[in-house]
Amino acid sequence: MSKGYIYIVSNSVGGNRKINYINEAIFSAKSLRKVEPNANICLFTNKEIENDVFSEIKIVDMSLRCKQYYLDKSPYEKTIYIDSDTYINHNIEDMFVILDKYDIIACNDYARKRTFPIPEYMNIPYAFSEINGGILGYKKNKNFDTFLNLWKLYYEKYKSITEYDQPSLRIALWESNINLYILPIEYNRRSVDTYNKSFIYKKTYPNCTKFPEDHLKTRIFHFHGLENMDTNKREEKSQHL
Repeated sequence: MSKGYIYIVSNSVGGNRKINYINEAIFSAKSLRKVEPNANICLFTNKEIENDVFSEIKIVDMSLRCKQYYLDKSPYEKTIYIDSDTYINHNIEDMFVILDKYDIIACNDYARKRTFPIPEYMNIPYAFSEINGGILGYKKNKNFDTFLNLWKLYYEKYKSITEYDQPSLRIALWESNINLYILPIEYNRRSVDTYNKSFIYKKTYPNCTKFPEDHLKTRIFHFHGLENMDTNKREEKSQHL
C-alpha cells in the first residue's frame, strides 16, 4: 500500500498576508526529509513553484480552508496531511502503522467544544473534543469517503457562521462513526500561545461566549497525595494539558 505526506498550501487565497505559506511548507518538508530522506511528499498548490524537496507538485484551484476538498486527491493510499507551519522533529513513520488498524488519526485540539449556533455541533458531548486539523493521517476506503463527504457538507452548510473547518470536522467524525485514533500530544505539539488563548479566553474577554465557563477545566486528577493539596497545588503538580 503506497504511503506519503501531503501539504495543501497557497499564498493567494487569503489568510494572514504577512505569512509566506509556501516558504513555510518548504521549511517543513525539508525538516521531514532530514528524518525521513526517502519520504514521498506531495504539494498541492495553485501556482507553479520549483523546489526539489517535494516528490510531486499538483496544481489545483484553491480557496481558503479547502483541505477537505483535496485530501482524497492524495496520490497515496495512506496519507499524512501536514499544515505548513510545522517542524518535523523526529521520524513519524509509525503513524502509517497505526493506519493499518484505524481509518483516521489526529490529535485533540485545545478548543474542545466551543459555543456555536450549530445544533449538530452542540449536541456532541464535550468529551468528544475537536481535533486539530493540522495533522491528519488517513487511509482511502469507504469509511473515509463517508466521513469526507459529511465534512464538506457541514462546512458548506455552516461556513457563514464560522470560517474555520474544525467545527464541521468534529461533526463529520461523530456522525460518520469512522474508526478514529487520537495520537499522543507529541505528534502535534502546539505553542503555549495557543494554549493560553484557549484556557484564559474567558478571563481576557469576559463578555465573550466563544468558550463555556468549564472549558479545559480538569475533569479528573490522577496521582497520589491529592488529599493533602489545595486547588493551586493540584494544578502545579499536574502535567501540562
